[in-house]
Amino acid sequence: MKIKVFSGIALFLLSVSSVFAAWGKKPEIRWQQVYRYDLRQHDQQLYTNRLSLTFNCLDKKEKSLLKITPFFEARRNIREGLWEREELGIEIGRDIFSWFYLGESIQAAWLRENYCNYTSHKRRDTIESETIFLASHELFSRKNFKLKGFVRDEYTYDFDIGAGTRNEITMGFIIPVGKYIETGLDWRHIDRIHDYDSDTFEVSLILVF
Repeated sequence: MKIKVFSGIALFLLSVSSVFAAWGKKPEIRWQQVYRYDLRQHDQQLYTNRLSLTFNCLDKKEKSLLKITPFFEARRNIREGLWEREELGIEIGRDIFSWFYLGESIQAAWLRENYCNYTSHKRRDTIESETIFLASHELFSRKNFKLKGFVRDEYTYDFDIGAGTRNEITMGFIIPVGKYIETGLDWRHIDRIHDYDSDTFEVSLILVF
């Protein structure tokens, strides 16, 4: 199954390079740092570090048709002093409308998560896919201040288990600070399909290059 998934992604990327007219000249690098506080499980204060690189596939009119984003993400449980999740993958997506994005990622995940009060930290390696729906809208704009609202849904499927494991809904705000910095504030509901739920409060800092 893993070989088929990676082979499918590789063939898709090869076809993309031949079909589209051009690539965007400058890929966007984003370094995101997120602090998450779980309002239900107080032993889950999490810090996430994510580095991504987005390439734009353009049509002959140089309009964006497809975005391809390799990424690496590492999440640390601060209370436990444990790097509980690392991900390495690629996301492929498109802006269907100016306000709506649809994406799909495939990722290798190295997990030390345990949903039973973290009583065991035995590592589990797996392959996951993630379906992403993102709606966003600029709520306020002035010369020195902008405010964007967004709603995001992420559905995660674990190929080793053969089932969906999480559905996460996030609502929040993005505040650009100059050209290269964004800050975020949001609420997230995490439905662990075969386990407990969480409601989390998150703050983020994103550097854009």
